[in-house]
Amino acid sequence: MRGAPIPQRIPPLNWRRPAFLWTPLGLALGIGAPAAVFYDDPGIQRAMLLAGIFVFAAVLTALGGSWLLGRAPRARRTVVAYVVAAGAIAALVAPFAMAELLATTAPERPSIAMAMTMTPLALLIGLPSALAAGLVFSWIAMKPKDLDGDKLLDDAVFRHDVQPFR
Repeated sequence: MRGAPIPQRIPPLNWRRPAFLWTPLGLALGIGAPAAVFYDDPGIQRAMLLAGIFVFAAVLTALGGSWLLGRAPRARRTVVAYVVAAGAIAALVAPFAMAELLATTAPERPSIAMAMTMTPLALLIGLPSALAAGLVFSWIAMKPKDLDGDKLLDDAVFRHDVQPFR
């Protein structure tokens, strides 16, 4: 008994068309939405924008590399995982980078202990922000490839498989 064809591979995600409209919109909302939460503190807001720009630069580079190698993401959760991984790295590096930046302007040098104590707070803020940014970006800028949707739902495709009870 032969049925409807079973798809052997899940098709990769596509950029939503027109890409020149949806990709920048996804990036703007993915970077801007977490920063908009901190509307009362412009310093943290700028830091979130800067971190978001670096995170999405790394994510788009990694996605481009995976597309070049023929391993394009097949689900939005893969794109979100890329964003969360890059966000986690940025959150781990941010306190140490901030300590080095403060060392250039502060009269006394901030210690490594200060950066270590700030790391859990950076992760607490950075990981949910990266998750939200990844979800927003993946839903706005990308879409799954269509799989002849009408053909699979057509009743005639499966009608010949129906067997009466014997």
